[in-house]
Amino acid sequence: MNYDLSEFQYPSSDGKHTIHAELYTPKVGTPRAIVQLSHGMVDFVGRYRYLADALCGAGFVFAGNCHLGHGKSAGGDEDLGIFSEDGGIDFVLRDLHAMNKYLRAAYPNLPLVLLGHSMGSFIARVYTERYPHDISALIIHGTGGPNPALPLAKAIGATVEFFKGPRHRSALITNLAFGSYNKKFDKSEGPDAWLTRDTAVIKEYEEEKLSHFRFTVAGYRDLFRLVGLSNAKKWFNEFPKHLPTLIVSGTMDPVGAYGKGPAYVYKHLLLAGCNNVTLKLYDGARHELHNETNRDEVFRDIIEWVESAVL
Repeated sequence: MNYDLSEFQYPSSDGKHTIHAELYTPKVGTPRAIVQLSHGMVDFVGRYRYLADALCGAGFVFAGNCHLGHGKSAGGDEDLGIFSEDGGIDFVLRDLHAMNKYLRAAYPNLPLVLLGHSMGSFIARVYTERYPHDISALIIHGTGGPNPALPLAKAIGATVEFFKGPRHRSALITNLAFGSYNKKFDKSEGPDAWLTRDTAVIKEYEEEKLSHFRFTVAGYRDLFRLVGLSNAKKWFNEFPKHLPTLIVSGTMDPVGAYGKGPAYVYKHLLLAGCNNVTLKLYDGARHELHNETNRDEVFRDIIEWVESAVL
């Protein structure tokens, strides 16, 4: 391993929970940059250790916090899959910002790159609009574009929440959100084949409790809102025009509509006048590039891009 790991906690902005955070520092040499993670849905920071190892090997600090309702930031099983019954997005953004401030204070002379994966990419995109001066570059990883089914999903979610409450866990909404993700993969690969081609990663994922819980209705409400906010015309128009931005995804990632979503984001950032945006699609790769069979290629590209963008 190329890193030393330290774990710590800090109070959530919701005034109720304690946020779990992890800091990976290079074992050798002086750090050159910071990469801050915004992780995905039903996910946690510890699932990014291949990425942490590669980045620390390149002399980067890698760090992230578990979002509310995820990993060790959830107070118990009942808190998994929910940011908050109300105001959840704001709490998540403020918790991410608290981590950002900690890292910038700890390494005041280093550039900070925000990397958001999947749900975390939508969080990172909204975060960049709110706190444009607090990052040096952005990596949008496993993201999606506008979803034509979003209005229907929001309406169904609102109806279920009205009758069942914000903490209800709906099989219907989960199926609407994810039911089609595995349809292009052989059934023999199992229900999580859309994540990665690496069968060892899939096996570990299937055995991890913190990767298997159903989102609450309130959690889906906030997720759908994040997708909408980060693909709205306002977001593209207000995106920092000169911010170095890398968009990476697999051509077999259903979250990105098999490359169409990331291409949409790239195109509309250019149309909005952004002049430092790069798109990289990996042929055959699925959703979790950091856990894919070609992850070493992805990591090399990310490291080279960070070096060219901020060093």
